[in-house]
Amino acid sequence: MRQHLRVALPPLSGLSAESPVAFAVVGREGRLERAGELPLHELAAVAGRLPVHAVLRAEDAIVARVAVPPVPASKLRAAVAGSVEPLVLSDLSELGLAHGPRLADGTVTVAWATRAALRRTWTLLAGAGLQVAALVPHALAIPAGDPNPDKALSPPAGPRWLAPLPPWSLALEELRPATGRRRWRRPACWVFVALLVWILGLNGYAMQVEGRLRGLEQGMRQAAARAFPSIPVIIDPLRQAMHQRDALRLARGAAADDDFVPLALATARVLEFARGHVQALQYENGELALTLAEGFLPPANESVLEQAASVQGIMLARDPAHPLVWRVRRAAVASATQGRS
Repeated sequence: MRQHLRVALPPLSGLSAESPVAFAVVGREGRLERAGELPLHELAAVAGRLPVHAVLRAEDAIVARVAVPPVPASKLRAAVAGSVEPLVLSDLSELGLAHGPRLADGTVTVAWATRAALRRTWTLLAGAGLQVAALVPHALAIPAGDPNPDKALSPPAGPRWLAPLPPWSLALEELRPATGRRRWRRPACWVFVALLVWILGLNGYAMQVEGRLRGLEQGMRQAAARAFPSIPVIIDPLRQAMHQRDALRLARGAAADDDFVPLALATARVLEFARGHVQALQYENGELALTLAEGFLPPANESVLEQAASVQGIMLARDPAHPLVWRVRRAAVASATQGRS
C-alpha cells in the first residue's frame, strides 16, 4: 500500500474550507502513522505531497451490486449504466458513475453520486492544497464484516481507518477541477503543436532553399568552367572567376598562358573595319585567325593598321592563300618564332 492521507469528509452539503475533517496518515505497510482532526484549509500542512483518499458519507455516495451480462471490456461501462438506470431516480447524465471489474458470478460493484456535489467537493479539496487521488464511498472504505457498517469514520482513528481501498473511485477525470496548471495545459499543448508545425515547415523550406542553392552553385561552377577552362579545380566559382577576370584586366593585351581573350580584344581595337563581317574565329598556338565575309573595306593605307597593331602589341598579316583571312599574333611571340626559324 502506498503512503497516503485518508480523510473522512462531513456531509458534502455543508462542506467548506472551515469544516473540521478527521484524518489519518496511512503508511506503506498499512500502519497508522498519524491521526487527528483539523479544518479543511489546514490539512495541506499535514498532507504535503501525499495523495489524498477522501471518504464520502453513506448518504452522499450510493454503493450497489448489479448483475451484468458478459460483454467485452470496451462495452462494460455501457452495460453497467444500463443495469443501474432502473435503480436511480435522477437522470444518469447528472450522476458520476464508477464501477469495479465484473466478478465470476456476473456481478459488478457500482457507486454513484451527483456530479455537481463531486465536482464541488474536489474543487474545495484542491483549493485547500490537497492532491486528491480518490473519492471513495463509505461502504468501500470500511473493513469487511464491520459491526457498524453505517457508522461514519470518526476520531480517534483505529482499525476501521486501515481497510484496503479499491483501485477505483468516484474521482472521475471529467470532474477534475481546472487548476492553474490544468487550465493552461490545453493552450500549452496547442502552442506546442503550432510550434512543431512551424519548425517542420521551416525545415522543409530550408531544405528547398538548400536544394536551390546547390543547383545555383552547380550552375555557377559550370559557367565558370566554360568561361575559364584554364582553372583546374573550381571550389569557389565566383571568387575564382573574379580573380580570372581581374587577371585579364591587368594583362591589358600582354601575353599569357591563356591569351585568347586579351588577343581578341586587342584585334577588335585594330580591325574596326571588320566589325559585322567576321564569319569564323580560330585560336591555336598563340595565333588568332579571323575569316571575314566579303564586303569589308580595309583602310587604303595599311601602315595605319601596322601602327595601330604596334600600339596594341600585336602583328597583323593577311593569309597569302586566303585574302579573306587575317592572322594575328603577339609581337613578342612572332619575333620569337622568327628568331627560331
